[in-house]
Amino acid sequence: MRSRIFLVLLAWLALLVGAVSTAGANDLTRNVTTGKLVVHYGVVPASRAAMPGGGSGVASNNVNLFLLTVALFDRSSGKRIDNAHVVAVVQGPRSEASAFHSKSTRIALDPTQDGNAVTYGNVFDARWKGVYHIDLTITRDDVAQPEHVRLNYDQQF
Repeated sequence: MRSRIFLVLLAWLALLVGAVSTAGANDLTRNVTTGKLVVHYGVVPASRAAMPGGGSGVASNNVNLFLLTVALFDRSSGKRIDNAHVVAVVQGPRSEASAFHSKSTRIALDPTQDGNAVTYGNVFDARWKGVYHIDLTITRDDVAQPEHVRLNYDQQF
């Protein structure tokens, strides 16, 4: 009798661990697909990010600054996009005292080339715990209309 209960609990635990590990893996894949683009992004503390050229930058002294890095790909061909102008509007989490978000900040994401790969990035202030909404506006020379993409970053301490 004990061995059956033990086996049932062990099977239930295995199912639970499998479900939780799958959900964790999905949370780590930070990408958004739109009609014409696939956007891969990452957010890391600026203090842990190495700047181009191997330096650590002035932003690394501020613990509230985070580096947003974006890689853009054409959805139909899969080729990396290296001729875009990217602007991000970052809106901080809602206050616990009200239903309003903090004031939004507009930042241009600077292109950075590492070999043949071009990424776009810049730092933003993420001093409060909660979900940050990052609205990207991506314009390209060969496309008439800009693409709009929303990214969500959950800041946990």
